[in-house]
Amino acid sequence: MSWKAPQIALYLIGVLHLLFMVGELYPWNCPRIMAAVLKERRLVLADTDQPFVATVVHNAGIYNGIVALALFVSASYGSSAFGIQVALLIGGIVAGLFGAATLTIAVIAQAIAGAIALAVVWFCR
Repeated sequence: MSWKAPQIALYLIGVLHLLFMVGELYPWNCPRIMAAVLKERRLVLADTDQPFVATVVHNAGIYNGIVALALFVSASYGSSAFGIQVALLIGGIVAGLFGAATLTIAVIAQAIAGAIALAVVWFCR
């Protein structure tokens, strides 16, 4: 199998979502991404609130794992999955913009990476 630019772009974004998943799942009591956002916003959770917030972050991690899997599968189908690839990438861009507006500006990197991958998928089909 020879890899094409859109497949490479999709696999790279999939790996990015796997990294988000790991950051949202580990360590279990206070996931890395949760800790980073709390630190940047200078927020301190009450001991009673931290387990609930960690669970919400874990849920986001599971979703990122599902998105990564969907990106990998759509990449393996090549251009026949073009519509699915576009939908997944647009969803990631929207999530990145929302995260940048509501969590931390650093999440804008997700939107930028997704937009680059979308351009590659769109113009190389």
